[in-house]
Amino acid sequence: MYLKLILATCLLAFCAIVLSAYARLSDAGLGCANWPACYEENALKERQPPQAVAVRGHTSWQWKLHSQAVRALGILTVAVCVLSWLKRKELRQSPLLPTLLLGLMVFFAAFGIWAFSHLQRTVIVQVHLAGGIAMMMLLTWIALRQLTSAGEVDAGKAHNWYNFSGPSPLPTGNISARIIARLGLVLVAVQIMLGGWVSSNFAALACTDFPLCNGSLLPPMDFSYSLPGLALSAEKLTAIHWTHRAGALLTALYLSWLSFKLMAVKELHIIGKVILGLVVFQLALGISNVLLGLPLAGAVLHNAMAMLLLVALVILNFKLQKRKA
Repeated sequence: MYLKLILATCLLAFCAIVLSAYARLSDAGLGCANWPACYEENALKERQPPQAVAVRGHTSWQWKLHSQAVRALGILTVAVCVLSWLKRKELRQSPLLPTLLLGLMVFFAAFGIWAFSHLQRTVIVQVHLAGGIAMMMLLTWIALRQLTSAGEVDAGKAHNWYNFSGPSPLPTGNISARIIARLGLVLVAVQIMLGGWVSSNFAALACTDFPLCNGSLLPPMDFSYSLPGLALSAEKLTAIHWTHRAGALLTALYLSWLSFKLMAVKELHIIGKVILGLVVFQLALGISNVLLGLPLAGAVLHNAMAMLLLVALVILNFKLQKRKA
């Protein structure tokens, strides 16, 4: 019962995150009849003071559907937390993570109510995106603890997969393996946040060609800080878009190297192939979104694949945790 509840909560959390991306991108103007004019018009509206933006409200069916999904997610989160306390002896697991999950849910619900009329879209999107990342990681980890209590891969058996020169004679090699896997998880999380930065600032059209950006490898960019509420120059928007591209290249190279190393280990072969497949598909989606002019379906799928990649890296880190005696 508890496992099924957690798996249902995981699935609903993923759907809520994808619905949030769909509602946000639709509200930004992707897929509208007079594209890309509507995208530029909405960008100007969202850069108005928060009070002016609040008058418009989020009344579209996309946002209403997302709100219903979040409410259902809140109910399931409460149920997971309550059961984790009631069955803590039977489960033989601390209810700390489910309690933390519920705390995050309450915090971000309160933040969303308050922030809508006080903060800029850029801040709201980034905070909610960080919350979605944290909740997805927590739920995945809680689910993995239930799915297997002793299914971890002993990192000591795979201490040489990260070393080009062969097996490491150091007893700390297993620690290095876990650190490398954690770094991959951090890179994916940061890259997702950079994607939210691009979306919330309407910088997706700052570069409309690939692999160059506006015909140049290093186009004119402005990385200086701008006060909230001020319109961003073309150079600032280009800087945001270019940073996301640079992060994507770094993340893809690192995860590709990691994947090939994982595929050389019998216990980690499958997860290595999954990560590599997701990386390749995600890169293809990103490039096609630029070349095809940001189709709504492609942009939403890009968000969904990012979350699946995050989940894959959480699974990898779970598998590499040190086996308890």
